[in-house]
Amino acid sequence: MRIFALVIAALLTVTACQTTENIGSGPISDMSESTIESYKHYLQIMEENEDYNSAFAYSKSSRRSGWAGQHQADGVGEAIKVALETCDRGRGAGRCEILDINGRIVWKGMDPRVLASLQEELPEIVDTRTHEYDGMKYRITDRQLKKFRSREKSREQSNFSAFFVSGDGVNYGDGYTKGNSQSNHSFTIRNARRDCQIASPERKCFLFATNGEPVNEDARRALEREN
Repeated sequence: MRIFALVIAALLTVTACQTTENIGSGPISDMSESTIESYKHYLQIMEENEDYNSAFAYSKSSRRSGWAGQHQADGVGEAIKVALETCDRGRGAGRCEILDINGRIVWKGMDPRVLASLQEELPEIVDTRTHEYDGMKYRITDRQLKKFRSREKSREQSNFSAFFVSGDGVNYGDGYTKGNSQSNHSFTIRNARRDCQIASPERKCFLFATNGEPVNEDARRALEREN
């Protein structure tokens, strides 16, 4: 029993060290509007998923960001790991560090004005509903269809996926999960919708497909038109 307790204590110590070494520090005197909006949407989505651990990563040199939500059973370290990996996949050089863990800003040395911007509440007009593709309201562009087709391999590697298109004719949002539960699927849809909304905050986003299949007849006809 004593050996078991020592092993658990050692694991907790390692996790704590890993968490601490990735905490961001240093001055952030300016942050792009897109990153601030991304952070606010991250908070909003995580508030809807209280059974998840979450982390938001940021690179002060390249100004790219990324975030993740993981089941609490996986530990907060897993959310930190995935957030850092997501941030590192962005364009530009520079180390990504953790800005927020579970809705609490942990970055040290941030300009108070930037901190205040991050802590402002989301506008009430933010649309958190999921709108299915409607051919009468919007016609998907060839560019967006090409993006959808290019994600086939990612869909094959996941158990569930969602793809949104923006009414701006350019942007989109996609999400993937290897989980099979309904909560995993709902989270993936919200994540994909969030990505689309961040890319084009002034235009409505439409759910076009789940698991590579059109969500309705309008979406199916759009795919047939492309073929």
